[in-house]
Amino acid sequence: MAYFRSFFGGGGVESEEEDGAEIVEKMVERAETCTALEDRRDALRALRSMAKKLRLAVGTMGLNVYMEVLEKERSNQELTAITLEILVAVLSSDDDNTDDDELGERLAEVMLKKPVFIPSLLAAIDDYDITVRRVGIQLLTSLLRHRGPEVQAAVMAQPTGVPHLVDIVHDRREVVRNEAVLMLCELSRSNSQIQQLLAYENAFVHLLDIIDTEPLDSIIIEDCLFVILNLLRKNAMNQQLFRENNLISRLGVVLNTFLYGNEEDEPDSGEWVKQRTANIIFLLQVIRSLVSPDNSVTNTHAAQKALHQTKMLAELCRVLLSEMGLPVEVLTETVIAVAEAIRGNYTNQEYFASTSLITNENVNRSSLVVLLISMTAEKQPFKMRCAVFYCFLSYLHDNEFGKTKVIETLLPASQPETTLSTGSLICQAITSGESVQCWFGCVSLLYCLLDVEHLSEQLLRVQLSTTIDHPPISLLKHVSNLLVSMGNRRVQMRAGVLMLLSTWLNNCPAAVAGFIENEDNLHYLTTQILDDCGEGTESEQQVLKGLMAFLLLVCLQNVEDANARTSLEQLVDRRVGREVVIGAVEGLSRTEQFVRAAQKPQPLTKTPNELFLDYHFIKMFKASEGQLLKMLRPTGEFNGTASNDSIIQSFKDLIKRQDEEIAILKQEAKRSAAQIEQLKQASDKTELQRELEEVKKKLEGSRALSAQNESIQLQMQEMYRVNEQWRAEAGKYKQWAEQWQQYQLAQIEGTVYPKRRGRPRSRGSKGDAAVTYAVCCQVDHVTAAPPLDPRPR
Repeated sequence: MAYFRSFFGGGGVESEEEDGAEIVEKMVERAETCTALEDRRDALRALRSMAKKLRLAVGTMGLNVYMEVLEKERSNQELTAITLEILVAVLSSDDDNTDDDELGERLAEVMLKKPVFIPSLLAAIDDYDITVRRVGIQLLTSLLRHRGPEVQAAVMAQPTGVPHLVDIVHDRREVVRNEAVLMLCELSRSNSQIQQLLAYENAFVHLLDIIDTEPLDSIIIEDCLFVILNLLRKNAMNQQLFRENNLISRLGVVLNTFLYGNEEDEPDSGEWVKQRTANIIFLLQVIRSLVSPDNSVTNTHAAQKALHQTKMLAELCRVLLSEMGLPVEVLTETVIAVAEAIRGNYTNQEYFASTSLITNENVNRSSLVVLLISMTAEKQPFKMRCAVFYCFLSYLHDNEFGKTKVIETLLPASQPETTLSTGSLICQAITSGESVQCWFGCVSLLYCLLDVEHLSEQLLRVQLSTTIDHPPISLLKHVSNLLVSMGNRRVQMRAGVLMLLSTWLNNCPAAVAGFIENEDNLHYLTTQILDDCGEGTESEQQVLKGLMAFLLLVCLQNVEDANARTSLEQLVDRRVGREVVIGAVEGLSRTEQFVRAAQKPQPLTKTPNELFLDYHFIKMFKASEGQLLKMLRPTGEFNGTASNDSIIQSFKDLIKRQDEEIAILKQEAKRSAAQIEQLKQASDKTELQRELEEVKKKLEGSRALSAQNESIQLQMQEMYRVNEQWRAEAGKYKQWAEQWQQYQLAQIEGTVYPKRRGRPRSRGSKGDAAVTYAVCCQVDHVTAAPPLDPRPR
């Protein structure tokens, strides 16, 4: 009946759900009360068939039955397997998106409130039966996805919970083993205690053993590497244990296998499949987790040393400089891995600088030159350029010798004119018309000057000639002229140039003197701070004003001449105002660009326009801001970033905005999905009604045609019957006429040829002639009768 109601628009989905709930209730009651094993099994099977469609009813009404089966009837593997399958079905949504599955979260929460649930589930997983163990692991995985922290706490509360789960990875049945690896992916998320327990149970070794047995394009390798990544990321104890067990060398073996294949395999010259690319990217991320800047300095340096000793750094550099035809994603991740492997480690930095590439023209180019060529190439993918930029900055990080070598390539007569050098490529990037390339060049030169004050003075000796006709000018003057020439346009290039000038002039009085000597520079800064009509968004304009105000304060702090200092102070007071300068500097730390750049040394940008501020420049800005603002407000208070309050508030505001945007988008997505479902149901209902009306019309038409055909058949039968009667009458009259005609002929013959002449005429001769005439007329009438009328009488 429910089917007919839904077809004709009677009850709809609600009626189906009500009927389904009634059936579920009956099946649950049957599973509870029946004593025969077959009846209970059939009831559970019926509930399993309805679990996907009626998740709420099946999950809540029969929960006590399921708990009883798992706790008291564990020896019956068939009932246990069916019960576990029911629970897996009610926790799984149709779209496989657990993030928005509120029903699944509620059901998981209700299940976890049962004290016997997790112990019974872990006991079921210990069962060697393949169906029970596989479905039990799937159920634990679903629970971890919905209520991760609660399930993790419940597993840790069991004395042998984690060791038994790790032991399942040894299961020789691949289906069970693969499900166990997926379960470990969820179990190892965001819980340092469980991560350490898994590491102490030799999870690293077990997972690497699985990787060694799988083909290169197996998705199980990705899952295993994901678990290893979870165990290592931001977990100092596990990182130390990984190194002490000499597992970094095993990563090197896996990397070599991924790059060149196994010895018994044929060399692969074609394109990599997507899964193989994903596997090696995860492997590189595991390597990065050991040397990440977020780790403690001790762990990072120990891992960097191990990478160098195990020749893995050499292998990564070979990949970076070779032409292996690797996918761009793999090459980008390799560059970032090399960057973090050499960052802040002088031995690794020098090894990287000593590597070189021999080109097709037999030209030997150092790895640094190769990096800068890729960074300045506009045709390179943006992610690759950012990775190369980050790698070059990692080489310069805490490397005074490397910074000095780069600056020396810019000094006169340090290199032949025909030789490409790191310094010449950086200057080429600064003078480029491409905004991203100019920004990269400015920040690269800025890094050479950070924390090495004497290089700022050395840089003043650099002469630059952009055209053959004009004589060379100092690099400082060229950069200053470049800034002034851009006016209020090219916001990204101006940000890079302002950061470079601020770093160069900081703690370098000679550079300050050369900069303020040109009045156009000061006029530009004082007018642009007050200009609100430039290119870019409001936040970008606020960043530029903050950088200009910061540059003015750097000049004011480092000018040595007393008269020049007084003149500069008066200029700031007269043209801009102290409060305006202070407000611009303080407003810089509240911008979105400042907050984004302050998160990590690696640029976290998806589009070129997001490159605006640099991580290490922000560190220098925060260190200098308080002292600079005190010059303008000696006795007053200021809201600088020295106390980190504004930074923290900026982070909170940014996170709040992002959370609000995410919440709004989720609501819109849910609303759109509901509208689509309603429209789909209405469309289906309208379509059914339309089809039903068409069927009714066709049925009525067919009935009318059938009735008409029946009437015609009856008329035809009646016509045939009348026609037969007429034919019978006509035959009879015809026969009589022939008989009479023969009789008359016989009479005529007797009259014409009498036997005896003079015989008297009989009495009735006259009457007989009349009869003969009448009969002849009647016969002629019958034989000449008109055709039968087909109409019924």
